[in-house]
Amino acid sequence: GATDIVYSGASFFQAASHSRISSAADLKGFEAVRMVRDLARRQNSAALAQLAARMASAGHSGAADPFEKIKGLISDMIEKLESKAAADATKKSYCDKELKESTEKKAEKTSEVEKLTTRIEQRAAKSAELKDEVKELQSQLAKLMSTQAEMDKMRSTSK
Repeated sequence: GATDIVYSGASFFQAASHSRISSAADLKGFEAVRMVRDLARRQNSAALAQLAARMASAGHSGAADPFEKIKGLISDMIEKLESKAAADATKKSYCDKELKESTEKKAEKTSEVEKLTTRIEQRAAKSAELKDEVKELQSQLAKLMSTQAEMDKMRSTSK
């Protein structure tokens, strides 16, 4: 009989006394609630646990068809999850777009830094080259001035 059916450690009779299971539909409803609760435990999902509680409440409400209310609860939860997923997808696409733009800007700036570094190195080399030329020209100028002074001295002594 009914006392022989075992359900999660409790007999069908015990479950029926606690949950008021009196028909096959009630049993199916109890089974659905138990499955959702088990899933909530396995997934660590507060939303599923809340759904299971609402389903159990709907099953005890004495409505003509508690499954209609349960279907409505499940549909509501699915809509909420879909809207949350859509919002998350929107956030993710925004973040992906921003990350792509940031990566591109970083690459541009890195390229610009490399170009400027190259230009600085070229200018530093040119500066060193010009400084060497200035030293050489100063040396030549000093020699020229020395030669000029000697010539002036010779001219003044020859007069």
